[in-house]
Amino acid sequence: MAKAIQFNAGKLTFAASLTKVDRDKVYGFIEVKVNDDKGNPCAMGSLLDDGKTIVLNGATANKTVDALFNELDKKELKVVYQDGKDAVLVPSSYEGEVLLTETSLDDLFNLEVTSVYQLDFEDDLQKKSVSDFLASGKVARFLFNYRADYEGVDAILIANANGIFALTGRIIDFPFLKNEVEPISETLVEQPIEEEGMDFGML
Repeated sequence: MAKAIQFNAGKLTFAASLTKVDRDKVYGFIEVKVNDDKGNPCAMGSLLDDGKTIVLNGATANKTVDALFNELDKKELKVVYQDGKDAVLVPSSYEGEVLLTETSLDDLFNLEVTSVYQLDFEDDLQKKSVSDFLASGKVARFLFNYRADYEGVDAILIANANGIFALTGRIIDFPFLKNEVEPISETLVEQPIEEEGMDFGML
């Protein structure tokens, strides 16, 4: 079994490894193959702005440069938050104990899923304990970081008859709008209507 993550949910502690669910195997995939008029496979390329230079896949690379277009080494860069403070490195989930907290289904529904992992257990009793913990549609939340980085991703732990799964991505906060303008209260005042006398000369 692959390296396991140590989870802590209060009185419940367990270890499980994560196996990524291949979406291509679940949903299938489409592969487009292009051949020339002789049936030979074509290679993908990009046409540069000059309109005549073709660059094949794998012949380009990303470089980091300063304001004078001098190439920078990644080690020279420093990660900061938007307020300018130094960013704090978040350790990998495999390096320490991961805290599980029970959460609502709203977090699950608001999760923008990017990856799905299946939890594998060496101890069947632990697997049953986790299944019981997540019974009746209960979900748990934790911060997942595959490797040490400056920002972890949101993860939701769920279970069904087929196993226990971790859905990772970003929980989107949907602010609800409301009408802050108080309704205008108007007092209707009936205006007297002056009746004009009929001018028989107009007939």
